[in-house]
Amino acid sequence: MISRARWYRRGLLAGVALLAVWGLGVAVGLGAEDTSKNAAIAESASPRNDDKVHITLQTVPPRKATVKWGSKTLGVIPVPRPLVVVRPRDSGPLDLVVRMAGFLPVHTRAYTFSDSRVAIKLTPVSEKNTLFGYRAEVPPEGSASPDAGAPPPAPVPPPASAPVPQR
Repeated sequence: MISRARWYRRGLLAGVALLAVWGLGVAVGLGAEDTSKNAAIAESASPRNDDKVHITLQTVPPRKATVKWGSKTLGVIPVPRPLVVVRPRDSGPLDLVVRMAGFLPVHTRAYTFSDSRVAIKLTPVSEKNTLFGYRAEVPPEGSASPDAGAPPPAPVPPPASAPVPQR
């Protein structure tokens, strides 16, 4: 039976031998690559500008819609393709409003941390009651039920008069 100390020594020797073989391979150049070639390939493969972000906007269903950022019109989403907005990186969020005739306006936010894709779901006006948070319209003033359908108050009987004492 081999003692515990011998196991530790054999493990230590095996680890040192492995490091020596790995170091020899690196020194000879078995695992080394020419970094000048890789840098040139990486630069030519990605001509992307890192100080700009591309925000891609597309509507669902695909429709020609207008995209506004405040009072500024950013563009119109072309029917088969998305609209791509190029902004400076980390320039703050864009609060966008997407409008299309016959559909409810959609308010959304796009961030400029990285390239992003925003899919905007358009809802027809006739289907607005399917949206979360929908409230039925308030009837106009002077309608048949001004008290919103509450039952009328019960009639209150007149107070009973106290008997007048006789003298």
